[in-house]
Amino acid sequence: MKKLCTVWLVLFTFKCFSQSSIEPYPLQIGFNKTTNLLFPYAIKSVDRGSKEILVQKNKGNENVLLIKANKENFIATNLSVITADGKLYSFLVSYAIEPPVLNISFDTDSNKVYKPFLNIITRNEQMKLSLRSIYTDRQLLWLHFDIKNNSLIDFTPAYIKFFLQDRRRAKRTAEQQDELVPVFHLTMPVVTGETKKEMAFAFNQFTLSKDKRLVCEISEQNGGRLLLLHINSRTLLKAHVPSKQE
Repeated sequence: MKKLCTVWLVLFTFKCFSQSSIEPYPLQIGFNKTTNLLFPYAIKSVDRGSKEILVQKNKGNENVLLIKANKENFIATNLSVITADGKLYSFLVSYAIEPPVLNISFDTDSNKVYKPFLNIITRNEQMKLSLRSIYTDRQLLWLHFDIKNNSLIDFTPAYIKFFLQDRRRAKRTAEQQDELVPVFHLTMPVVTGETKKEMAFAFNQFTLSKDKRLVCEISEQNGGRLLLLHINSRTLLKAHVPSKQE
């Protein structure tokens, strides 16, 4: 009997410790701009960690949540959303004067998965960022990336931004770069150790002159890892049109 109890206790303990945790999505919101979150199912429950953030379901669209700051420079807090399919979405919310992304979708069914045909890579400190495809759809230019963490230390993005840079000058100054803000973003959560994540950004269609390049910059929160990926005019012109199968 003692042996049976011991076996049961070991199995129960293993089951408890083998449960996976839910990593929160880093989310930056502003005071003067509204951030829109699109979920695949209707929102059933919303819980704010602080009254210093405002949330509201969009009228007529039960799967869209509108978020903005109720106070500037509020202390970072959390947000929990439960949808009709029973899934929990956890967010770590912080303040930004100019949020880098205003529209974030978790609806993978409504977003097409495009086949990769590019392999433009940058590496730094055991992190690897790859541009895998560029597609044009509905007057938008979609850039799809893979980000891989080859270390054992989780990578939490502090920000992701894009800017145009003069290729003829090596140094970056405020006069040399113009930030390009995505109109849509398929969000990227924390990249845990030895894992790979996908992310996509949509821009209003644009092209580059030969003396310009697009730079994607991803910085680590509370860390020193920084990724810079350069995209030239020829690469942008390789954009495909998604097929029906995709």
